Amino acid sequence: MTVLFGLVVFVLMLAVLASKGRPTAFLGCLCLLGLGCVIALSSFKGIVRAIA
Repeated sequence: MTVLFGLVVFVLMLAVLASKGRPTAFLGCLCLLGLGCVIALSSFKGIVRAIA
């Protein structure tokens, strides 16, 4: 649980820093980071499924 919380805080801080305080840019960065996480997790899931 602690690792997951740390990852969430990291992603939020990354979005805040990339948006430079603009709310619209913050939401855009957050959406792009979320999309990247979904793509990475689905790729990882496919690799694990292929190995097992």
